[in-house]
Amino acid sequence: MFVFGNYIWQKRNRSKIFILQGEESFVIENSRKLKYKKGHPFSLIKSFVKNEEGEKTGFISYNLSRFVESFPVGYDDLNLPDAVFIALKREERENFEDFIRSENFFEQKNRKPEKVKLTGDIFEEGKNDFIEGVRYVRRKIFDGDVYQVNIARRISFELPYYSTDEIFSLFLRYFFAQKVNYPAFFDFSSELGFVIASGSPELFLEKKGDTIRSCPIKGTRRLFSISDVERVSAELVADEKERAENLMIVDMVRNDLGKICHPGKVKVKRLFDVEVYSTLVHLVSEVEGELMKECLEDILFATFPPASVTGAPKKSAMEIIEFVERKRRGPYCGAIAYFDESNNFTMSVAIRIFLLKDKKIFYWTGCGITYDSDPLREYEESLTKSVAFAKALGFEI
Repeated sequence: MFVFGNYIWQKRNRSKIFILQGEESFVIENSRKLKYKKGHPFSLIKSFVKNEEGEKTGFISYNLSRFVESFPVGYDDLNLPDAVFIALKREERENFEDFIRSENFFEQKNRKPEKVKLTGDIFEEGKNDFIEGVRYVRRKIFDGDVYQVNIARRISFELPYYSTDEIFSLFLRYFFAQKVNYPAFFDFSSELGFVIASGSPELFLEKKGDTIRSCPIKGTRRLFSISDVERVSAELVADEKERAENLMIVDMVRNDLGKICHPGKVKVKRLFDVEVYSTLVHLVSEVEGELMKECLEDILFATFPPASVTGAPKKSAMEIIEFVERKRRGPYCGAIAYFDESNNFTMSVAIRIFLLKDKKIFYWTGCGITYDSDPLREYEESLTKSVAFAKALGFEI
């Protein structure tokens, strides 16, 4: 089962899977794993996307940032590929909204999972450690090393159920706990031993012809009741810290797109718009540009990893992220992508994702830190961003 945005593939007959490990790549075809090509990771991704038949969907790991900038990296305890894509047939693609209306959907959504029993703190990093991480970032900002950094916490625990149907049912409950534009579900359990799903609301990149756009999110408030939307939205828009952080990321996106777009053709289409979801409210902007050439390798090299989940300047922020978080992010904060047969694409920022591997589930939440950040408030934001996932699992945060 594969889902991206409003597309779902319930069948994948004779599909080819692309696996990237650093500068080496492989394909799985007819249950056989074969060597593919060697080279720069972005060049290898471009080669598979451009040359293989059909539509492609998959993910690009945040860990590939080490091929964009050079910096010390943390411990990789997940040991996942740096990218995985699957080539799928357009005629096997269905509409996700139609699927949601079907009887099969209601059977999946209403499946009662075995209750998750939690003992202790499900966050690998405790409250005090996270708050100290925020304080460390503020000190680095005060020293002039960086202006803004996005740091994350990771949830992990064992699940009492592991079947594909049960995990897909969890994904559907997660989607309905908080509907987003870029849901994703990739079941690579039989070939690679893991499942990745996403409830991302954030557009990293969308390319249509020679037009490319990005919609960074920076600014979050928890929403307890739909009746509070107007008040919470007004508070978010009026918050100088949130506006400053959003503007900083917009400037980074403009700079990134400026490397690959015609001079004077990068424009801010929206600034400080409010987007409302069932459990939270976000501050969103939109940047659009006209590409000089349609080269995926150049686009990724100029923009990856996403500005909203790293910081400013990007290299300094990534160095601090590795030091504070210690463990490598893996797919979290990378990109989840869909390519059509014309090589137009949509990529979401790989946030609000969960990963199932070795009978264990992982989930991440992140916060953007500036000098004006209140450590306790950032801690509370990290909880806010896990509410929908907790609801899907049947417990509260």
